[in-house]
Amino acid sequence: MLDYTAGVPIEKLAPRLSDIVDRFSEWNEADQYRQEEILSQYPEYGPYRYRAAPNFGDLSDYEDTLQLLSIAILLRDQRSVMRIIRILRSHRGQDGLFEQLTGAYVDDEMTLDTCVLGQPYDTLLQTVYESDEDAAQMLIKKYLKQWYPAMKDHPRWYNGHLRISDEGYAPYYGYWAFEAGAMAFVFDLDDSGIDHFAYPTDLVAYGRTLREENRYTSIDRNDAGDVGHVEGKQSCRDTDFRG
Repeated sequence: MLDYTAGVPIEKLAPRLSDIVDRFSEWNEADQYRQEEILSQYPEYGPYRYRAAPNFGDLSDYEDTLQLLSIAILLRDQRSVMRIIRILRSHRGQDGLFEQLTGAYVDDEMTLDTCVLGQPYDTLLQTVYESDEDAAQMLIKKYLKQWYPAMKDHPRWYNGHLRISDEGYAPYYGYWAFEAGAMAFVFDLDDSGIDHFAYPTDLVAYGRTLREENRYTSIDRNDAGDVGHVEGKQSCRDTDFRG
């Protein structure tokens, strides 16, 4: 994220995402071993059942996972998107924003009208229920206004730019609401009136250019069935995908 904030060209950053998803997968695998070990010591809690490592009830886990998924979507890195969805298969049917972002990539799309953490994410989710694009854009703007203050409990990077050490180190990588950009991209919403420090305007434009040119960072043909999965959906009031 720091390189993106520093302005490294997106086309140079895009191939790196698969390595980040590798680390995400390795963390999840290690957590499965931890879960199994704990349950072996406490059999009264029942047998082990797969549950992905990220806890959607935890702000840090939820936001970080949502950002990773959103970046993969905006880069049209279909293989990474599908890997993330497969890792999070245990979380299906719980969170409306996650379901809307992934609906174009699964065969059993679900519609939920709330997010696990509520606000500000419910504000962003409501964009899919708006029939008027101007109203949808206003909701994205409202979300962006709410977003950073809502991150005050993020344990790692909130106000990181104010915590620079004498050696120049800080938990600051840039502040980006990638999920807002991903929603605008997936639902092909007009974002021309959005001017906010946390909105990844250039990354959304990059994804749209790839889509217009029918290009991908990667394609997962065997598992994703990309021929039938199209970003650029109609909002929930409609039933067809946008072309």
